[in-house]
Amino acid sequence: MSSSWFPNGKNSESGWKLDIVSLLAVIGESSMDSHIQVLTSSWYCVLPRIIPAPQALLKPTRPTRLPQINAAVVGVHNGTLVPTLNYFPEILHPIDDLPAFSFKVLKITHKKEKKRKSARDVHQVEEARSVHETDRILGDSITDPRTVGIECEIPTRKSTLRNLKRVMTGQDGRPRIPARKISPLNIITILTFLWTCALIIWARIIRDGTAILALISISMVSSVVGFASWWQPVLMNRPSKSKVPAGDVVIRTREGAFLLVKCDEDVARELYTGTEECQYYVTTEGYRVLVGIGTVLLMISVVLLGNCGFIMQAAIGISYMVLNGVFWAASLLDRTRFWNLSYYQVEDITPHDSLDAHEKTTISTTDYAGITETQEQLPSFTRTMWYAIRETKKIAWVKSGGAAPKTPEWDEWLLLAEKHAILGDRTWPAVKMRDYILAKGTTTTTARTTVSGLTQEYTTAATREQIPAFEVPPRNSR
Repeated sequence: MSSSWFPNGKNSESGWKLDIVSLLAVIGESSMDSHIQVLTSSWYCVLPRIIPAPQALLKPTRPTRLPQINAAVVGVHNGTLVPTLNYFPEILHPIDDLPAFSFKVLKITHKKEKKRKSARDVHQVEEARSVHETDRILGDSITDPRTVGIECEIPTRKSTLRNLKRVMTGQDGRPRIPARKISPLNIITILTFLWTCALIIWARIIRDGTAILALISISMVSSVVGFASWWQPVLMNRPSKSKVPAGDVVIRTREGAFLLVKCDEDVARELYTGTEECQYYVTTEGYRVLVGIGTVLLMISVVLLGNCGFIMQAAIGISYMVLNGVFWAASLLDRTRFWNLSYYQVEDITPHDSLDAHEKTTISTTDYAGITETQEQLPSFTRTMWYAIRETKKIAWVKSGGAAPKTPEWDEWLLLAEKHAILGDRTWPAVKMRDYILAKGTTTTTARTTVSGLTQEYTTAATREQIPAFEVPPRNSR
């Protein structure tokens, strides 16, 4: 029986063994999943370095869109309904932070809009020139029609280098949201690259050739697969400059909170009604080839890590444990630290009498008989929806977005709400009028019906559910 409770020494029958250190290199995939898209959106992703769970980058396919959140997004003036909220608006104004039945009004504009020359305008000028040139060629009677096909060849599939040049120079004229040049993840990437170089130098000093090959191979995995996954987020834009109504949108959460965003159509198309696409620098075929190379390198590095010397196994194992903790801590940071959203200016313009929509309030109301009554109102979906109608002065978005039941009583209430909103009556008792209209409908719509020879009494109140007609899907159903 051994006289010690713990192993003694190293690389002996009774000493410490670190052959399992290769397992540490592939642990931590859960902490890396939340950072993959941010890491690969910057050119720092091509730096060779050790990263936790490099197999998290070895996906069979690449995502074409950014992750979305379930929320009803409806246009105030155009009635456009989108059942999900895009990724970047959620960073600008996190809807998870909104309490139930709360209400907020934000104004989002392009920062320094007059001083910045839009790439979309440049693209439109170039497109107009090309159309003019085509009309000139086709309209010239001297030009041989057979030569037109030679000059205007069928566009071929873009190569990786052409994609790289097009995306980096922004030749397509679409707005982009780049990653921050100095962000916590970029700092971690640079420090990890330097530490990997230090480990290789250390292995060279102690003459551990297996450790050198293992570090080089596993570092090349992050470099090769990082380049294959290198991408840039691209937003939608309006192709024309024609005059359109304002692009105000109302966002309704499943908890009954309303968020009114006042913006123009350009901002609405970029952030809310348009799609956020992932534009990659490498083609799909090139990605598959690079992922295959990265898979082979990862398998080779795992074998080599198990045959390193004790000192390098200990150093590499401790490095991976520290990196897992660092990336876990980075996931706790605000996402605004990773993306450069300086192009948009967000201003909170919530009216003072709407700030307490999610709290219990005491108000004084005057009914139609001239009697003033002090009433304590609890937070409710109806009251918050009235606050939103009071600011938009429209009810079309309520119907198109399914925020209210489709019954005659609710239609009557919506018409009254729109009328008082237009008149500027901000103290209109919306909840009290809802109860009055629904109670009136209950007493006046009792009817009789005969089913299979039997007479039954029913009221429309039994079939009238006071919930939104359009249900926002739960956040966990993706």
